[in-house]
Amino acid sequence: MEITKVILYAGKGGIEKTTIAAATVCRSSELGHRTLFPSTDAAHFLVDSFSISFSNRPQLIAPNLMAQESSTPQTFNAYWGTTQK
Repeated sequence: MEITKVILYAGKGGIEKTTIAAATVCRSSELGHRTLFPSTDAAHFLVDSFSISFSNRPQLIAPNLMAQESSTPQTFNAYWGTTQK
């Protein structure tokens, strides 16, 4: 049985949540764990941590490590029809 773990960093702005989360996912992937880093930060600071532009879909950025920056308006538009049904 595979165990899935979710780590969530929350708090007020400017306390380095993205930096700490980036370090965590890098180490997790280095240890061989399949790791997804989904950022929902409207400021899109994930690009600052990895110097890569991200999309709304997960993309491989290192072995065992995928990342994405969700756009709330884009996600809302993509799933509004499903929500209405």
